[in-house]
Amino acid sequence: MDSILDERQERFLSWLITPAPHRSPSSQDKLALELGVDETTLRRWKKKPAFKLEWEKRVNDLQQSPERTQKLLDSLYERAMNGDNNSAKLYLQATNRLAPTQVHVEHFTKPSEISDEELNALIASVAQSEAESRRELKPL
Repeated sequence: MDSILDERQERFLSWLITPAPHRSPSSQDKLALELGVDETTLRRWKKKPAFKLEWEKRVNDLQQSPERTQKLLDSLYERAMNGDNNSAKLYLQATNRLAPTQVHVEHFTKPSEISDEELNALIASVAQSEAESRRELKPL
């Protein structure tokens, strides 16, 4: 499928979706010079519906990239292992390890009809499951 953007617009769009510290050239006005256009042209391109739509699509593709997500999680993990509590919390939230385990119990009797032994066995089962999941989270 052919792009609806010309070569210079493609270059500008690639520059826009590159993280700022990695952009070359480092500023939009310098890129305009490289492309042989005025900086106001770049600002106009940003406002064009087709350009904005393609920009949003590419940003969404990047945000949903499993590779980028993994790099971010790896970075959080390293910081957490070096003692950064906020990174540890973010890592555990992102990996769904911070929330308590949900337990779904189906029963066909009224709670009041459950014997004390059955209730104790159910509580022990849930407690054991929770203890096992916590052991998995502790660093070695």
